[in-house]
Amino acid sequence: MGEALDSSGSSIAINSSNIGFQLLKKHGWKEGTGLGISEQGRLEPVQAYVKNNKKGLGAEKKRKTQKPIDTPDSKGKDDEEQTSSKKTKALSKRMRKMQEREKHLQGKEFERAFFREFWPDNV
Repeated sequence: MGEALDSSGSSIAINSSNIGFQLLKKHGWKEGTGLGISEQGRLEPVQAYVKNNKKGLGAEKKRKTQKPIDTPDSKGKDDEEQTSSKKTKALSKRMRKMQEREKHLQGKEFERAFFREFWPDNV
């Protein structure tokens, strides 16, 4: 029962001393049958492996694709596109900050006006 079913080690049956095996037997499972009402489930346990990277479960490795060979003319265009995209990102970030600051200032001005209306002596 505790031997490998194929040479790659992809599925190994659990032996009778395993706590999971004992729990399954205790709840009515019969050795050699699948789990579930109609016993259609897996016959072997899912193979576990150690995950050594910080990617989430199910994340696949990125495959590096080879870039086409660039001609000197196209290389200059790519550099221009990259610098222009960096500039637009920087400008959009600056614009967002300005808009956030403007909203903050408008909120403060609203508060001041509110307090001036109800408590003119304090402001």
